[in-house]
Amino acid sequence: MAKKLFLGLIVAVLLICGCSAAALADDVYADTVGHWAEDAISEWSGEDVLKGYNGNFRPDDSITRAEMSAILNRIMRYDETAANTFADLDSNAWYIDDVLKANAAGVMLGDGTNMRPLDPIIREEALVMIARAFGIEQLVYGTSLPYIDAGDISSWAMSAITIMYGNNYIDWTGTETFKPDTNITRAEVVATLDNIVDHMWRSSGLYCDYIEGGALVSADKVYLHNCYIGGNLVVGGGAERVVVDNCVINGSILTAGDTELVVLDQDSAPVSSFYFGDYEIPILTNVAENNLSAQYFAHENGRTIYTDPAVTTRSGIDVSEWQGDIDWDRVAGDGIDFAIIRLGYRGYTEGLLNLDVQFFDNIEGALDSGLDVGVYFFSQAINEQEAIAEAQMCIEYLRNYDINYPVVFDWETVGSASARTNNMDGTVLTNCAIAFCETIEDAGYDAMIYANKDLSLRTLDLSRLTEYPFWFAGYTTYPEFYYGFDIWQYSSSGTVAGIRELVDLNIEFIY
Repeated sequence: MAKKLFLGLIVAVLLICGCSAAALADDVYADTVGHWAEDAISEWSGEDVLKGYNGNFRPDDSITRAEMSAILNRIMRYDETAANTFADLDSNAWYIDDVLKANAAGVMLGDGTNMRPLDPIIREEALVMIARAFGIEQLVYGTSLPYIDAGDISSWAMSAITIMYGNNYIDWTGTETFKPDTNITRAEVVATLDNIVDHMWRSSGLYCDYIEGGALVSADKVYLHNCYIGGNLVVGGGAERVVVDNCVINGSILTAGDTELVVLDQDSAPVSSFYFGDYEIPILTNVAENNLSAQYFAHENGRTIYTDPAVTTRSGIDVSEWQGDIDWDRVAGDGIDFAIIRLGYRGYTEGLLNLDVQFFDNIEGALDSGLDVGVYFFSQAINEQEAIAEAQMCIEYLRNYDINYPVVFDWETVGSASARTNNMDGTVLTNCAIAFCETIEDAGYDAMIYANKDLSLRTLDLSRLTEYPFWFAGYTTYPEFYYGFDIWQYSSSGTVAGIRELVDLNIEFIY
């Protein structure tokens, strides 16, 4: 999705010159059928940001130098603006901010007197601007250009174009002629940028992703954690601080501004904080870090697997009465190793304790099918006494069952104005979790804590919960969580044989 948004942004910027854009109902442009860029254009046309004009995309139209500066400024989000010292820049024109920011970034230089903002931009000018913006000139590439007109390329453009050719960024030119003074087209600009960037992070936060090609950071503060990037990583001029932690990058890291860049590996001392959206979260030094690398995750038939030979994994589900009657033999035959079953819950208004109506059928069916079984209690405890009562209820109903997976404290924010747990204090909630777990373990069972990212990082004190295994809930393609966990609930919409309703899917990691 990020790549689609990125290209949609590019094309939206290409249309900024006063045209009234009209999206086609079927997302097909009459003038792109059979065009060499048809696939790229059609790929992004469904995102409601890639628009044409009166049913056409105009892929072969040229763009101006001002439009080129706008494209790069929107992508890189430059902060600094140069003084207007150019005779031909209209201070009231739509482009003034973009051009002066591109000038301050060293991307669009002009000739010292004029900037020629409304002139069509030629190929060598456009590619040099792109190379400067993305830091591509930092790369070294020894391949010579194969074009028969390579001698016509200006000396100031030769290095950038050679590097871009060697990295297959301008594969649309072919190998016969380059035509450096030909106006670059809209399709050629989009194709070049698409070749450079396969994924872009535009919001602050912590990310774990698998990127086949190149990637770009243009957000203020980004923490890249356990990522795999098959190409170059470009740190854009608008980024303030970027931490690259335990990432595999097959290309180079290219810096295009004054960003504070920190690169860590598994042997490096950790930094003092990471990011959760716009929040900066201090790192708890006594809580283990998550080092599960994106390069080992795979997705097959709706399930997530992890292929690192150093880590053993097991596949599981968690269920409640909402899944209805379950054929547990079919569940066991569908690659499921364990089930965590809701034993009960506390109401969030009156606070009464309730037994899950499917508990007996579920636990007996799961055990009879040979699955490993644990249970969870949906807590809404507001003090330690209530948490202990919830644990005691679990112990009472488990007396006749031999389970070999944990009893889980599952406290969640309900999000209702009538919830008695609204604005729960983090210290009190952490005390509740400990009281529940201590009671469970005193009875001879293993205890576990379940939480999502928001509750874990902004409410619970994980530094006090290190004695207990952790079950992390986060529905992303790769686990975007700084700290280690034992089970990852990665989906709430899984399908499993023997269960008619959608079900939560989990993967357990055994180190």
